[in-house]
Amino acid sequence: MIHRRGSTRAFDPAASIALAELSTVLDCATRGIPADFLAPGAQVNDLYLIAHSVQGLAPGAYFFRREGNTLEPLKLGKFRAEAHRLGLEQQLPADACVDVFFLADLHRILEGYGNRGYRAAQLEAGAIGGKMYLAAYAQHLGASGLTFFDDEVTQFFSPHAKDKSAIFLLAIGKRLKRKGQ
Repeated sequence: MIHRRGSTRAFDPAASIALAELSTVLDCATRGIPADFLAPGAQVNDLYLIAHSVQGLAPGAYFFRREGNTLEPLKLGKFRAEAHRLGLEQQLPADACVDVFFLADLHRILEGYGNRGYRAAQLEAGAIGGKMYLAAYAQHLGASGLTFFDDEVTQFFSPHAKDKSAIFLLAIGKRLKRKGQ
């Protein structure tokens, strides 16, 4: 019997999460995955974030630097409307506390990995995304993987994301409590 759905179906847009909670999710998920196609410590996906309501972090767009576990601001401001649009006009990315976009330089990856490069990027994104789900749930946060407008995601994070392709989107936040829950 399923007692609780895995993916969050509604986020509380008035809620926020702590920077420490987001940092835990990013740290736990990006320590690497054992895979025959990756050198130790290497990753093919880059993480870009739109932070809406993270205590201790100004709202805006960020790039996650794995080397120092730091968030590099790309542009500051409120981007809920843009997150709504980028997430195929779904409400979840607009209501989440933070949206994590996985982008990869597929030209470089295909040169290095050949035809299996795209599968490698998808596999790695799925593994990292799954670890993010688990780290979010362990902190009583909700998470949901979503679809997106590929080219518009790249445009939003450019010029930093120039020549990269969107691979995956994970929205993280506090579940919206419904009556009876």
